Amino acid sequence: MTSFLTQLSKQELSANGLDGFAYGYRDRVRFYELDALDHVNNVVFLKWFETIRVSYVQDYGFTSYTKDDPMLVVRRVTCDFLAPMFQNEEYVVATRTTVLKPSSFVMDYAVMCDGSLRATGEAVVVSLEQDGKTRRKHYRQAYEKIMELDKPAVPA
Repeated sequence: MTSFLTQLSKQELSANGLDGFAYGYRDRVRFYELDALDHVNNVVFLKWFETIRVSYVQDYGFTSYTKDDPMLVVRRVTCDFLAPMFQNEEYVVATRTTVLKPSSFVMDYAVMCDGSLRATGEAVVVSLEQDGKTRRKHYRQAYEKIMELDKPAVPA
């Protein structure tokens, strides 16, 4: 079995059916993620999305989650459940920014398992000052990294 949270390259993601994604990892379903029907509980997909989102924003330089950095707030998150998943199945979860605005962005998520798309999702994330109200522009290096790796739409 593959180790926990194995980061994958863009080429490895593409080989796993996730073209256009530059950020993702391989993992496996654990017993505690199952529900009474012995498949992955719906809320677990949202937890996987959160786990990859936190790694992504830190690795891309949006925030380090310290008191001086922007607060990143999820405004909306969705998940489309396409097929069940079961204990010990290995899967790949990936994310990318599809729309980048000065103080917010939209992320796509995908979960692939055995060549089959099992779930997709989307999140709208807003960057705020520490007061939790005032919008804060993204750090320049995060903006540039997103533009280079994800090539999102940038609304006028």
